[in-house]
Amino acid sequence: MDFKFEYFLNAIHYNIYLEEVWSNKKTNKMVNGLFAVIFKIPFIGKYRKKYDGQKTKELFDFYYGKKVGLSISVAHHLFGYFYSCYPAFLSFVLLGIPDGMFGGVNLIVAMAVIALPIGLCYIPTYRAVFSKDRYLKYFKQFEKEDEQWHKKWKRITWVFCIGSVVFAIGGIFAMWGVSLLFRE
Repeated sequence: MDFKFEYFLNAIHYNIYLEEVWSNKKTNKMVNGLFAVIFKIPFIGKYRKKYDGQKTKELFDFYYGKKVGLSISVAHHLFGYFYSCYPAFLSFVLLGIPDGMFGGVNLIVAMAVIALPIGLCYIPTYRAVFSKDRYLKYFKQFEKEDEQWHKKWKRITWVFCIGSVVFAIGGIFAMWGVSLLFRE
């Protein structure tokens, strides 16, 4: 596995995780603020001790755990979705060929043509990031990096994510163009 490819993907995954932790903390802060107001209502305030008692390490691990937790789970999925948009461009272009030649394709063929390039391209990504929880080793390394590194990779992550959406939308337009070329 190419180290630069692996490092790049893990840095993207790490920054998506950090953004997910940030958004979960903001959401929890809003929910806790709402509950603080609700607990001021008579007859409901007696439940405050029970609610405050839930702020434990288990709850912290549930939200922010790096191996198993809400933030890392969502980060895994978002990373997969964003990465898959790049090979989706090729999938859409390939789908445009039979669509143009035959005037359309059935759902099974369309799903196969879309899934095959995405699945094949996801294999090296899975090995680089998720195989044997490799991302945890990189997370430890990235946590030691300075603020400049974090700013740089945060920008790169945003470009990666926006670029993936642009590629997916561009793939749909390319599919339409390829389809029109094969109809004539």
